[in-house]
Amino acid sequence: MTSDQSAPKATIESASFNRPCTGERRSGDGSVVRQQDDKLFLAIIDILGHGLEAYEDAVRAMNFLSDNWTTDVTETMRLFHDHMKGTRGAAAGLAVLDTTSGQLSYTGVGNTVIRCFGKEERRLLSADGIVGSIMRDPVVQNLQVQNGDVLILYTDGIRDNIQVADFPQLLYQNVRHVARRFVMEFGKPYDDASCIVLRYET
Repeated sequence: MTSDQSAPKATIESASFNRPCTGERRSGDGSVVRQQDDKLFLAIIDILGHGLEAYEDAVRAMNFLSDNWTTDVTETMRLFHDHMKGTRGAAAGLAVLDTTSGQLSYTGVGNTVIRCFGKEERRLLSADGIVGSIMRDPVVQNLQVQNGDVLILYTDGIRDNIQVADFPQLLYQNVRHVARRFVMEFGKPYDDASCIVLRYET
């Protein structure tokens, strides 16, 4: 007689932080974190330009993705591209994490970044293009997330040469603190900046 033992349930902690560029009161960046059963959807968005119009397009983008994401990130990106036609356009990174297996799928367009910090550092790439304007058919990339890994998705308002040595606390500090510090310390002052930080533990 065999027993059916399910995989241990992962503990997921996530937080996001967003701030406008110098001189603006609203940010054209945005983020979405949504979960359904064992699938967690993450999106980071950077609308072209700054100010109120960029903010309004970012709200439109976040609302759409919150309500229309699927477990197929390439299909979600195609739907998002169609929805954003007629707007300023955007850079975007979309990910779905299976919280049971740790399998993550990602597709990105434009200057968005996803990095995984832990026993080893890994990065998935975004393709050139503008969501809502000019975009090649999206391609999925996969990553196995391990116990203790920290995922960070961020826009190009944050400098891209950050190493663990610059901020070793990111591996263990509260994710809300990490998200805020990541933006405030490493963000470029004359660009909107946004990030999502997620810690995965089993």
